[in-house]
Amino acid sequence: MKTYSDADNITFSGFSAIVMVFILMMIGLIIVTGFNLLINSWQKTVIMENHYYQKFNHASSALTWALYQNWSVPTASWQCAIESTYQLKACIKKSLLTIDNYVLVRGEAEDFFLYTLAYFDNNQLVVEKGHWLDYCPEKRNYDCE
Repeated sequence: MKTYSDADNITFSGFSAIVMVFILMMIGLIIVTGFNLLINSWQKTVIMENHYYQKFNHASSALTWALYQNWSVPTASWQCAIESTYQLKACIKKSLLTIDNYVLVRGEAEDFFLYTLAYFDNNQLVVEKGHWLDYCPEKRNYDCE
């Protein structure tokens, strides 16, 4: 397509095709950038969830390991045991809950804690089904620290 300008009699050839290619390239670049940002956010979410599940499983393993340890009689302060091979840490203390005579068991993984309520019987912890918790059951937060 040739366009003639009346002013200087200048010929423009293919200018609209170049503009169209430029516009299509810009749209493509915007779409690719958008997909890149979306994939990056998904990747961060997957990494965060993976880290969460690793900590959760580590704390859950520490809780299970705690059930098979010989403990001294629980007191009002935390008593902790550490397994060095798998770096498990579990702690127990007498619960302040007024019902029953529970022992609070805490499994730790970095800054992540899982709890369970158990009974103390002959230096062993006995857990009833359904007493697993992902929060501290004590009324005040500082009783769990």
